[in-house]
Amino acid sequence: MHYSIGTSLLRCSLLVASAFVAGNAQASCGSAFCSVNTHWDTQGITNADGLNLDVRYSQGKADQLRAGSSRISPALPSGSDAEIEDKRTINRLLNIDADYAINSRWNIAVGVPLVSRDHSHTFDSSIGGPFGQQARFTEPGDIRVVGRYKFDTGSLNSGGGIRFGLKLPTGAIDKIMTPPDPADPATPYKLERSSQPGSGSTDLILGLYRFGSSPSSNWSWFASGQVQAAATTRDGFRPGQQINLDLGVNYAASDELGGVLQLNFQHRSRDAGINANLASGGHSLNLSPGLTYALTPQTRIYGFVQKAIRQYVNVDPADPSSGQLTAPWSFALGVNHRF
Repeated sequence: MHYSIGTSLLRCSLLVASAFVAGNAQASCGSAFCSVNTHWDTQGITNADGLNLDVRYSQGKADQLRAGSSRISPALPSGSDAEIEDKRTINRLLNIDADYAINSRWNIAVGVPLVSRDHSHTFDSSIGGPFGQQARFTEPGDIRVVGRYKFDTGSLNSGGGIRFGLKLPTGAIDKIMTPPDPADPATPYKLERSSQPGSGSTDLILGLYRFGSSPSSNWSWFASGQVQAAATTRDGFRPGQQINLDLGVNYAASDELGGVLQLNFQHRSRDAGINANLASGGHSLNLSPGLTYALTPQTRIYGFVQKAIRQYVNVDPADPSSGQLTAPWSFALGVNHRF
């Protein structure tokens, strides 16, 4: 049981730590998205009823400008009255996840994120020349409510199931950049929608997973896929559909210490709507190793790093030189307690 709980916890840490890409006028500021699987049920933690509480902190810095899969240099100031993504976005996330197992088949999970983001870029003003703009906030994000049904395989060492639920539009979408554009100082200059604390949309979530292990081996494995798509939108913005595919192996070095290695692929479609940036979406492949350690039979701490193997970002079709800020790596630390 120590091993199963530990490996699932590492997957929980992985979800929030991934820093992916977003979009803006001339290029897009980096924003934190979830590209790593951390759903406990995909590791088979479904045998005991009750409550699991997971608290984790993750961080990533998006400071590499890309177009397609290539690194590019920021545009030079030309008085274009547009943003130049030449600086960075620091993404920090504190996630509180409560997962309640009703029985061996059904559970329900609620995730409440606290998003802390610090984005800065140069505004290429035609009045007064280029100057730095910044948006910095710590705000609640979009809450997720997800149920799980586990198939009956007749074995505690292997299984599978489905996940289904909603992402709710609870996060703010009105954060602004300061100082404002000198050409129109009375009008707030809004932070790009994909970098706001929330998306403003209600999203449907549907996933499948499979896991397996052997009673005589310290190794186990899992595979999963999940789709998230907006069902309702607000204020002229529809986030791109997101697909996650994950493959992982877990190793129990002892009753206390466990290791996890995951390969995570994420594809995100281009955002849509009048307030969307066409330089948005893309795909990434990441390698995510981690460790977990049991302090007590009920409490585990964990940590991991995630390294991008490949990153591809969409550009604005009307401006092939546009790009997106990407994060080459990220990390997460957390604690999980089983009541």
